[in-house]
Amino acid sequence: MTTPVYRRNLDDAPRPVAVMAKAWGNGEHIPLHMHRRGQLLHAVRGVMRVETEGAAWIVPPARALWLPPELPHSVTMRSHTDMRTLYIDPAACEGLPRQPLLVEISGLLRELILALLEEPADYAESGRGGIVARLILTELGRLRERRLDVPMPRDPRALRVARALLNDSGIAYGLDRWADEAGASRRTLARLFRSETGLGFAEWRARLRAIDALARLSEGASVKETARSVGYASASAFSAMIRRTLGEPPRRLARP
Repeated sequence: MTTPVYRRNLDDAPRPVAVMAKAWGNGEHIPLHMHRRGQLLHAVRGVMRVETEGAAWIVPPARALWLPPELPHSVTMRSHTDMRTLYIDPAACEGLPRQPLLVEISGLLRELILALLEEPADYAESGRGGIVARLILTELGRLRERRLDVPMPRDPRALRVARALLNDSGIAYGLDRWADEAGASRRTLARLFRSETGLGFAEWRARLRAIDALARLSEGASVKETARSVGYASASAFSAMIRRTLGEPPRRLARP
């Protein structure tokens, strides 16, 4: 990955908990960067793709991504996105996860984020703003993790394939065609995916398709439409893949 830059945004906010609201267009991209503060990335509408050196996440509105302080990452909008971002001072991150986590965002936390937006940046810590901020930290301590990350390879050849599928998980190329695209042998590409992601290529692609599908279902797409979008002609085969990969049926996993 290229060298990340610091994006200040609310890193220097006057209070330990700060929140930012921003709208982004479909396809807009925030290049590799990091923050001094921890972040909770959440969208009230739209889907984001977040990438670090080791993994990628597809973040629908029903979920949020926790990023610990000073973790390099990039963000790509997969649709028009109304983003809400919490910035947590490093001193207030004690006890919070030290690794990125895709989490279920509770209705209470969603409303607390919106409530803090109504307060000035220098809200009185003894007043409503301070109470809301403390409740946010309490809720962050109760985050429930969903293992919905997509491990990313590091070798440039395998990474080229992974990035192409992140952009369109429905591409139906077989391993031989991907090997040609990557400039590697079939055997080398298969070995790279296994050694660098812990998954065989077919397993890795199924996991990506399952996670991609959940984001599409969360936006209201039907099971049939979603199956077709991620490369399945049969809704039943698609549902079986979701159950096999993630352990639950599509609709249950996608439910906000």
